[in-house]
Amino acid sequence: MQKNQGEQLQMIKRIFSVVLICVLICASVFQSNADVLSDFQKKLDQIKSQISSNNKKIEKLNDDINWNKYKRDQIVKQLEEIGLKKEEVEERITYLDSVIESLDGAIALAEQEYYEQMELLKARLRVMYKRSTTVWEIEELLKSKSLNEFFIRVQVMKKIAEYDQMLLESIEKKRLEIESLKKQKQMEIEACIEQAKQYQEQIEGLNIDRSNIEMAIKRDTSSKQEYLDRQESLEKESYNVEQQLKNYQSNLTFGGKLIWPMPTNKNIASYYGNRLHPIYKVWKMHTGIDIGSKWNEAIVAAADGNVIYAGARGGYGNTIIIDHGDGITTLYAHINTRGILVKTDQPVKAGEVIAKAGMTGVATGPHLHFEVRKNGVPQNPLDYVKP
Repeated sequence: MQKNQGEQLQMIKRIFSVVLICVLICASVFQSNADVLSDFQKKLDQIKSQISSNNKKIEKLNDDINWNKYKRDQIVKQLEEIGLKKEEVEERITYLDSVIESLDGAIALAEQEYYEQMELLKARLRVMYKRSTTVWEIEELLKSKSLNEFFIRVQVMKKIAEYDQMLLESIEKKRLEIESLKKQKQMEIEACIEQAKQYQEQIEGLNIDRSNIEMAIKRDTSSKQEYLDRQESLEKESYNVEQQLKNYQSNLTFGGKLIWPMPTNKNIASYYGNRLHPIYKVWKMHTGIDIGSKWNEAIVAAADGNVIYAGARGGYGNTIIIDHGDGITTLYAHINTRGILVKTDQPVKAGEVIAKAGMTGVATGPHLHFEVRKNGVPQNPLDYVKP
C-alpha cells in the first residue's frame, strides 16, 4: 500500500516536472517572440529613420543644386551683357583709331599747306626785302600806265600780303583745332581702353565664379547620386525587414493565457453577453467586458503581440487592436483623447502600458471596453483572463 502511494507520488512529481518544463519553455518562446518582434521593429525604425535622414539630405542637395543653377544662369546673363558692352567699347576704340588716323592725315595736309603757303610768303618777302619799299614803288610806278593803275598795283600787293598772313593764320588755327580734336579722341580712346579693361576683369571674375559654381553643382550632383543609391539600398532593406516581420508574425503562436488589462482596477462594470444597452435602451450583445476606471488610468497589453490597429473606430472611440497569433486578438476601446501610446505595426509585450482610459466614442463614463476575439469572433474574455 505504502509502495503504491510512493509510486503515485513519484508519478505526480514527474508529471508536475514535465508540465513545469513545458510552461517554462512556452514562456521562453513567447518572451523570445516578443523580443524578436521588438528587434524587427527597432531595425525597421532605424532603417526608416535613415531613409528620412537620407531624404532630407537629398532635398537639401536638390535645393543647393537648384540655387547654384540659378546663380550660374544669372552669371551667364551678366557675362552676355558685359560681353556686349565690351564689344561696343572695342568697336568704339576701332572707330576712334580710324578717326585719329584721319585726323593725322588732316594735320599732315594742314602742315603741308602751311609749309607751302609759308614758302610763297617767304619768297615774296625776300623780293621785297632785296628792294627797298621806295625802289619797289618806283618800279611799280614805271610799270603802270597811269597813276591810278599804280595805286591799284600797290593796293593789290598789300592785299596779297595781308591775305597770305590771314591764310597762314587760318591754316595754323585749323591745324590746332585738329590737334585738339585728336587729343580729345585719344583721351576718349584711353577711357574706352580703361572701360574695356574693367569689363574684362569683370568677365574674368564672373568666369571664376561660374567655374566654382559648376564645381559645386558637380560635387552636389555626385553626392546626391550617392544618397539616391543609398536610398535605394535602404528601401530594399526596409522591404526585406518588413517581409521578414510579416512572415514571423504570421507564424506567431498564442500562449493560451492573458493578463488583466487594467492592473490598478479589477472592477467589472458590465459582463460579456446580452444586456440592455445603457444608452440605446435596447437589448444587444455585449461583445466584451467593461472595466470601470478613472480618467487616464493605465491600460496594458494582455499578452505579447503586434499592434494591428491604433486610432478612432466609430462607437468604440479611440481603439487599439493587438494580434497575439493563432487568430487571437484583443481590443481596447474608449481610450482617452491623445491616450493612445502605441502605433500600428508596433510589437508590444505583455504588461506594457499601451493607453490611458477615457470615454471617447459611445460611453457614459470613463472605462475600458475589453474584447477577446478568435478568428474575428468575439469570445468571453473571462475564459482567458481573471481579475
